[in-house]
Amino acid sequence: MGRFKWLFLLCLFLALGFLSLTYLRRSPADVDSASHWTSSIYSNLPPYGLRRFKGVLDTVDRHDATRIPEEAERTSENDSKAKTSAPSKELVKVDAQRTTKQPQTGNVTDNVKSAPPTENQTVSDLNNTKTDRNESPIVDTGSKRTEATQKPTESGTPLPPTVPPAKRDPKWFLSDDTYTKSKCPSALRKNPEKVPEGLKLIPDVPVLMWNEHINPDEYARLSQFKMNYGWQGIPYADIKNCLRHLNTSDHRYMFPGWTPDHTGCIRCAVVGNGGILRGSGKGKEIDGHDFVWRVNSAIIEGYEEDVGKRTSFYFHDINTMKNSQAATRKFGYKHPPQDKDTVYTTISSSIRDYVYFDAAISWKPVESGRDKSKAPPSQYGERPANTKFRMLHPDFMRYLKNFWLDSPRRKGSNIYRPTTGGSMLLTALHTCDVTDVYGFITEDHRQYNDHYYESEWHKVVFYANHDFQMEIEIWDKLDKAGLMKLYRGNRTETARKRRK
Repeated sequence: MGRFKWLFLLCLFLALGFLSLTYLRRSPADVDSASHWTSSIYSNLPPYGLRRFKGVLDTVDRHDATRIPEEAERTSENDSKAKTSAPSKELVKVDAQRTTKQPQTGNVTDNVKSAPPTENQTVSDLNNTKTDRNESPIVDTGSKRTEATQKPTESGTPLPPTVPPAKRDPKWFLSDDTYTKSKCPSALRKNPEKVPEGLKLIPDVPVLMWNEHINPDEYARLSQFKMNYGWQGIPYADIKNCLRHLNTSDHRYMFPGWTPDHTGCIRCAVVGNGGILRGSGKGKEIDGHDFVWRVNSAIIEGYEEDVGKRTSFYFHDINTMKNSQAATRKFGYKHPPQDKDTVYTTISSSIRDYVYFDAAISWKPVESGRDKSKAPPSQYGERPANTKFRMLHPDFMRYLKNFWLDSPRRKGSNIYRPTTGGSMLLTALHTCDVTDVYGFITEDHRQYNDHYYESEWHKVVFYANHDFQMEIEIWDKLDKAGLMKLYRGNRTETARKRRK
């Protein structure tokens, strides 16, 4: 028996030695990619499957999980190392009503205390603060400014950076005053004092991006941030091919038919898919808003009385859209709503989103990646107009994560990201004047089914790559502060339904 034991140990050491030699012979890029192995486990878990990971019993949201290969996943995010430069020129003024300002660069100091997180600031104020918590994008905009980068070429290839690597710093936001022009007294930016403690409002962070945002300066700046908070790992040509379609005045403002300096108040219904809506009878109330926002498995047919009929904005990225369809095909869900007035808004979390949007708007097959096809994508209907699409700016997503959805429970975790629904809600809050929220998680979520379209009882599932408890607390605070109205259901009625 002892002989077999020593033989086993000898084989084990030989195997370990071989693996170590193989690992050491890898390129630095391969070794760096290997560091994401742990996070990639989440991409392959079955839906709603319980797994023990890092000693924590939790579940992973397959609606939001992504895979490691080439598409620069969200859970572990992309590890490619793009060349960077610091922009110092002002972006083109897009119209008489708004200006997108290019950030100035400088040296960040570490010995200046950050402003209190509850103090609301502009991008300029934030930049001058110099430091902030949790890798917040901040830069000194004083006298030390960098040399201007050369003008973009038409070849689609970014020019080499003109700023030495030692003088670059990735921590910037652009400035966009579009949504500060609302005259509605209930708008978020008119009530900064109501923002709950622990959150920070920066009123001039850009919300949308369009064709004028892609140039070598911006590509270098945003390539320093991982997705879905930048362009790290996404080829310049793929971004340019996509953003070239977003070239009208419609793409500079969220709401069709409205202008940034509108009179009156834009009223929005933000509709999640929570079971709290089942039997609510809120359909007519939801449809009575100026705009209706929906997300992921936005199943409407058969549930109009509870969730309404209209869809003004369908909020998604390609990964969540495809995974939602796979998970709810048994409920008859085939594609997002395709109303003539529906606008498709994406988070742009990976190369997949840029390639897919380009193919859908160009009405051509997807030529590469996981969605490679022989026919054009039909998710948005046949030959959709380019005005039916919006893309959130990576600066805005980075702002939401750092200042609104910065999870204390996921510090140092590669897999944490805000929920798609949570990002939708906060996008609406930052663009609408009146925000009414339906079908989102509340503190008494155990009283309700997971989704409104499920007839059999399924409890609400918490996933390891999200922080639902934090979102419960934030929605509650925003509701109580009067910045939005959260539908909390009828507890007596739901308790009775559950007992059946």
